[in-house]
Amino acid sequence: MDVSVIIPVYNTEKYLAACIDSVLQQTYVSLEIILVDDGSTDSSASICDVYTQKHDNIKAIHIQNSGPATAKNEGLKLAQGNYIALTDSDDKMELLMLHKMVTAGYEHHADIICCNYKQIDENGNISHLNSTYKQYVLDHEEGLVHFFSKDKIYSQCWTKLYKRQMLIDYHIENDPGLRTDEDFIFNIRAFVKAQKTVIVDEPLYEYTHRENSLAHSYFKKNISQYIDNRIKRVHITQEAVKNETAAVKEWSIVHIIMYYNELVGKVSLFPEFYSDNRIIEILNYIKHNKKILHKYYKICGFSKIGKLMIINMPNVIYMKYRQLKNIRTKHLQ
Repeated sequence: MDVSVIIPVYNTEKYLAACIDSVLQQTYVSLEIILVDDGSTDSSASICDVYTQKHDNIKAIHIQNSGPATAKNEGLKLAQGNYIALTDSDDKMELLMLHKMVTAGYEHHADIICCNYKQIDENGNISHLNSTYKQYVLDHEEGLVHFFSKDKIYSQCWTKLYKRQMLIDYHIENDPGLRTDEDFIFNIRAFVKAQKTVIVDEPLYEYTHRENSLAHSYFKKNISQYIDNRIKRVHITQEAVKNETAAVKEWSIVHIIMYYNELVGKVSLFPEFYSDNRIIEILNYIKHNKKILHKYYKICGFSKIGKLMIINMPNVIYMKYRQLKNIRTKHLQ
């Protein structure tokens, strides 16, 4: 069997059928679909069961709500395909996604195959249309550099296929119970073991951006845990690249600054965290790596003025500056 498509499901009754249908419609590839209902409280669970009754290549399991990381792990236990796909239940695959990716994977004996995606919001607006429509074959170091720099490789699992044997050999799985940053943590563990990565740079996946999605709502209600998860992500990255090349280590720092900057922007809306030791540690990390920040500030999401301000301003003053910037941006929108 070519691919096992694992779909963690939680309260996506509006989108779930379209997601499953888009996988069933994949051509020129043999596949199984594993639906993991993560304690849904809407009709998602029954939708899963209906599909299992109609299709021999679909399995459904139901677990107590534990988060997407645990749900994916449960699916991995059942998977039998040569490659693994981890698909969100409110998204869709383009018709030839799996065929194009599997073909490239078999041709180049790839451990990971990546594709590009297009983003669509709830109003039907389409964005992220930046594909080159070319293929790229990367060795171990190149794969990690592309991953950390987000150069045609993104942090999400749903743009990738993973060789199942690699996941088994190196015991790669998600951290149980993790509700944010789980995709990146899974990917860093996979990419440090992958010897060959192939990029099929076409928008083969359709990502649905929802303001009330699990990740968005989780941040608003669990800011402190979100900060801890982001720091955990950084510690895992630093440990993973200890034995990698200087180029990989440098790009890992770029990636850390990029996502610390994103976190600082979100936390700036909550003044009670300005003096939190974790935020102070994050800001000091960026200041400590000012040479890399100066070199890659645009990739890290800073303006020329912004990089100077974070380096030279006292931490609390800088957080107030980011808060004001956030408010102005929202007002303009």
